[in-house]
Amino acid sequence: MEDLSAWFHAQLTSGAEAFTWAIGQIPEERLLLAPPNELGKWSATRHVFHLLSNERRLALPNMRCWLGELFEQDNNYQEEVEWAKGHDLATLLTEFQRIRAEEIALLKQYREEDWERFGVSPVWPDVSLRWVVTKTLQHTFEHTNNVLQMGLFWDFFGETN
Repeated sequence: MEDLSAWFHAQLTSGAEAFTWAIGQIPEERLLLAPPNELGKWSATRHVFHLLSNERRLALPNMRCWLGELFEQDNNYQEEVEWAKGHDLATLLTEFQRIRAEEIALLKQYREEDWERFGVSPVWPDVSLRWVVTKTLQHTFEHTNNVLQMGLFWDFFGETN
């Protein structure tokens, strides 16, 4: 069997690096602007905020469930309300990298049998740890793709939303 801890360590590390690099491809004056309609509705900074929010509130706490920690979901959290409070991009990226480092550090604590064990997460009871970490990776790729599209194609579409 493959060493999933080592494989996910490499992927989560490179995924975070790629996302951070993608953000750096957006000109500073566009970081808070909504892109042209063809490229979505969220600014690059909004993508960072969302990815951080997801990892802080879902991915990391779910990963901790496989180590016996309880998951306490904040049912009152409203991402749009929190986003409207305003945020500094550098702070968001630093916090994203800190949370991702915590996720990566957890990987070496899992046993081989943990990866396929179901029913541990109260949020996603019908999934395995492999699914939770793969979902984290997929979500990173999704937002990296969105941000890279802004960096590459913004000027082809002209006006912003």
